[in-house]
Amino acid sequence: MEFAPHLMRKEYMLPDIDSTFRVFAAHWRTVTGEWSYPLHRHPLFEVNLVLSGTQEMSVNGRQYTQQPGDLMLLNPGDRHESRVVGGGEMTYYCLHFDVDERAFRELLCQNRTCFHEAGSPLAAAIRPALDRLLALTSDETAARVDSRMRILSALFELFAGISGTLSEQESGAAHTRHALTASHIAALLEREVERTLDDGGPVHMAGIASIAAKVGYSTSAINRIFTQAYGLSPRQYMSALMLKKSKLLLMDPELSIEAISSRLGYHNIAHFSRQFKRWTGESPSRFRSRYYK
Repeated sequence: MEFAPHLMRKEYMLPDIDSTFRVFAAHWRTVTGEWSYPLHRHPLFEVNLVLSGTQEMSVNGRQYTQQPGDLMLLNPGDRHESRVVGGGEMTYYCLHFDVDERAFRELLCQNRTCFHEAGSPLAAAIRPALDRLLALTSDETAARVDSRMRILSALFELFAGISGTLSEQESGAAHTRHALTASHIAALLEREVERTLDDGGPVHMAGIASIAAKVGYSTSAINRIFTQAYGLSPRQYMSALMLKKSKLLLMDPELSIEAISSRLGYHNIAHFSRQFKRWTGESPSRFRSRYYK
């Protein structure tokens, strides 16, 4: 029987989802009273939860004291250092992550509150997911497929708790002109990547200058505005989009690597292979071999 739209009374659909995330160096650790970690910064978001003892963390020059249950939510580029105070041991859980979901990145980067006490809305929302991850981190079977799926489930629960809480906090706040400009720039960058996939032309990183002209700012200004909103530059954002598209295409066994290279706008397969290896540390063929033997 053919599909007959006029016979359909009601329909509900989930939105299409095309997002990726990365979790790095998730760990819990017990340290002595003399332990400290030097001042540093990194390009990832970070959740840092104290389980026992007391930690003093400095974030962008401001001091915070974490008691059990208190957590920090840090943005890319935040300069931070930490040490144990009180003389006793301290146990904490730390998780670094990155996401390319634009609305989620906006919420994270617009958030200016890094310290969240135990029992605060954010701590209460994500503690169940963190407890699940804690249990899975110490599970010797964590490498098994079923355990990895439970880890993914807990991570999505964590992201939902963060985004839901931050959305409620931001619901009453007006979007600033710079935030709206950054969102417009992101949409234009995404359109440039989609154009590449449609016609096979090259992605124009230099096109950032034309985007600046469209939104009425200088190139340096849109770099500053965009980085503040998303935690990475327009060029890095476009590279992340291209990497995601590359991975999705490589997971299609019907497409040759040469065809993928052409579709992504590269002049030859060697150029694409070099760029993919710079992004991931492995060649396109190596990446594909992990899915198709």
